Amino acid sequence: MSFKAPSGSNSVFNFVSVFRGLLTALAAMLIGILFLGIIYYFTGITESTMPVTASILLFIGVSLGGFYSSRHSGSKGLVHGLATGIAVFILIWLLMGIFLPTGAAFFPLLQKLLICLVGGSLGGIFGVGF
Repeated sequence: MSFKAPSGSNSVFNFVSVFRGLLTALAAMLIGILFLGIIYYFTGITESTMPVTASILLFIGVSLGGFYSSRHSGSKGLVHGLATGIAVFILIWLLMGIFLPTGAAFFPLLQKLLICLVGGSLGGIFGVGF
């Protein structure tokens, strides 16, 4: 029994895979936002549940992006998933800086960072595994 890694697993970090994962995460979150908007509009769900559903949607979107990123790269799923999560977080941080000129509080920003890191890493692990 040989424990030698396949020849393709020694490849370097794949930026194209991370970019594709970022686009996948953004597309998944956009579809989720549209779906949740319709649900909130046509049902009696109050807006007080929006922070929780937004966090869940962020987690799902980043997980799908990490999954696609690592699946496309074929190796180093944790690294590609984390990179996708960090890319999504940086994009969110930049957009918050543009649209919220007063800045964001530290705790919500830290919460989004943790959601992106955990979601991206889990998606990356599952993307290589499946």
